[in-house]
Amino acid sequence: MFRTLAAAAALSLAAAAAHASPLGVWATEKNDEGNYLTVEIKPCDDKLCGYIVGAHSADGARDEGYEHLGKPMVTDMVADSATTWEDGEIWDPSEDERYNSKMELKGDVLTVEGCVFIICRGQDWTRVN
Repeated sequence: MFRTLAAAAALSLAAAAAHASPLGVWATEKNDEGNYLTVEIKPCDDKLCGYIVGAHSADGARDEGYEHLGKPMVTDMVADSATTWEDGEIWDPSEDERYNSKMELKGDVLTVEGCVFIICRGQDWTRVN
């Protein structure tokens, strides 16, 4: 019985640890037209970066011809704590502008902010996988 409980606890901890990481694919918030991007967050050296892996219309259809597929959207994020990263940059493809950025993980929501001086705007991205 103890082994069964220990095994169940270990599996629960492993599942929780997998979701305590920002690694994976995230859906951005929808724009005014209902379109959104999917971004894969993965290690880049000892930092985190995010690459555009999909563009989707309001009805969820994938835009295979989106010109920015594969481009880095989030770069050089450095861990500040177990759930926060900072000192990176985020690229806004619609404006072709880069901003200082930080991220915070809250379960299956990744809050991503871009800042110019002390003015910041952010989005809550949701985990896709």
